[in-house]
Amino acid sequence: MRETAVAGSFYPGDGEEIGEMLAAFKERAKPAKKKTDAVVAPHAGWIYSGATAMYSFLALEKRKTYVVLSPNHTGRGAPIALSAEDWETPLGIVKNDKALTKELTASFEISEAAHQREHSIEVHLPFLQYLFGDFSFVPITMMDQSLEAAKRVAERLAASKKDFAVVVSSDFTHYEAAKQAKEKDMKIIDAILKMDAPAFYEKLRETRATVCGFGPIAAAVLWAKKKGRKKGELLAFSNSGDVSGDYSAVVDYASIAFC
Repeated sequence: MRETAVAGSFYPGDGEEIGEMLAAFKERAKPAKKKTDAVVAPHAGWIYSGATAMYSFLALEKRKTYVVLSPNHTGRGAPIALSAEDWETPLGIVKNDKALTKELTASFEISEAAHQREHSIEVHLPFLQYLFGDFSFVPITMMDQSLEAAKRVAERLAASKKDFAVVVSSDFTHYEAAKQAKEKDMKIIDAILKMDAPAFYEKLRETRATVCGFGPIAAAVLWAKKKGRKKGELLAFSNSGDVSGDYSAVVDYASIAFC
């Protein structure tokens, strides 16, 4: 069992408080025009990014299984790492999809160390629990975020006959002035919406934007293209200054759906 690592810090540690906070986010968010099976959502503390993240989860189709892709902030574990454990949140236990996990071990390593203290997948699980109830999931962290690694992840997921949706956990530019950060991120997001993974990497190099989950984003873009998705849609965009009032050094958040 993977126990909660950031409940009580990144998001509430009490189930009732979680429900109230998510209900408030849902009330503020606009319902999606079209549901999809691939989204990008931010993973900062809920007080900063939760309202933006809700847009992505409301656009997500209900599935029995969700694959959640994230960066590896801790530097622990395998370059591309699966977890085979069930995960605990204050809302209950989220079951691992053992069959899909076993299938993916042909290409990727089970590495619980990569997940033990990583926050970026855990903070998404209560959204899924709140909106969809019973489901299973497969968490994958990417310390190797090269385009080649993203292609490997996308190809392996696309080869599976299992029915699942993909959720990417990523924030965008970190700790720059709001205007400068947004200018960078809009160039990057343009490539994402065009579903052009090589151009996305080129824009990252050009802008030097600090998008923490660029590898998982690229993997989702490539997987979604293989599944017939044609374009991305920017559902919501915000930054930490919208909450703190300090726009001198912000973190940007974006919710994106692939349709």
